[in-house]
Amino acid sequence: MKTLVITGGSSGVGHALMHRLVGAGHQVINLDVTAPASAVGEFVYCDLAVESSITTALASIPDAVDGLVNVAGIARATDPTRVVAVNFLGLRLLTHELTNRLSQQGSIVSVSSIAGRDWKSRLDRIQPLLATPSMAEGLAWCEANREGFARDPYSFSKRCLTAFTLQEARRHAGKSTRINCVSPGGIDTPLTPQFEALMGKAQSDWTNAQTGRAATPDEIAEAIQMLLFGPRWVNGVDLPVDDGYSAGIDTGWIDFQTSPVLLARAAKQK
Repeated sequence: MKTLVITGGSSGVGHALMHRLVGAGHQVINLDVTAPASAVGEFVYCDLAVESSITTALASIPDAVDGLVNVAGIARATDPTRVVAVNFLGLRLLTHELTNRLSQQGSIVSVSSIAGRDWKSRLDRIQPLLATPSMAEGLAWCEANREGFARDPYSFSKRCLTAFTLQEARRHAGKSTRINCVSPGGIDTPLTPQFEALMGKAQSDWTNAQTGRAATPDEIAEAIQMLLFGPRWVNGVDLPVDDGYSAGIDTGWIDFQTSPVLLARAAKQK
């Protein structure tokens, strides 16, 4: 039996993963802002946007854990800094703290997004936040630089998360632990309305149509479970879990120029 920590285990992908892991006999601690509708594992309240809440939650977690899965995330908020706090800064703090508690063969998996796959081309924009040494300093940077990410804090935060995961792999290289992330495309979850509001429903529908449909939460949970328990030599990987959408964009068999957002942009430029 493994002792595992999951953020965002009360709904969507996190809840599907909780069912998988608890069903396999593991002790699973769910950190979330809301308790699940049906009790699965152990629930501990934690607001990833608030450092004191993370600190309090950490006191309820054993001194040794076998894995951490960062699933919790939001697409929109009245304050764009909260999106970055939940999706990256709070996640980073929790990850650093629990890295120090990882047992031999321990593993960390975070849920990023295909929205963060272009992090390399935006590295100059995200590097200043990545370089902040603490959550408090990261929040202060966000408040001072809101104009740089306020239009789309979700994509900004996911670029930070993917880059952080790959950078953080250095701490695990040569040891028995590892860190990776998955980048889903469209998923049919309670967050779907937020994503449709963020992207526009036409763009969301177009994206899902390229592979026939959105993923189910359990299909993403299955990929997370694979990375969580092995292979042991996989460290610092961002795994697209999108039924080939990213491959299609990269190799051209999906033409992004035909997407509603690009067509609308082209129409405005005429």
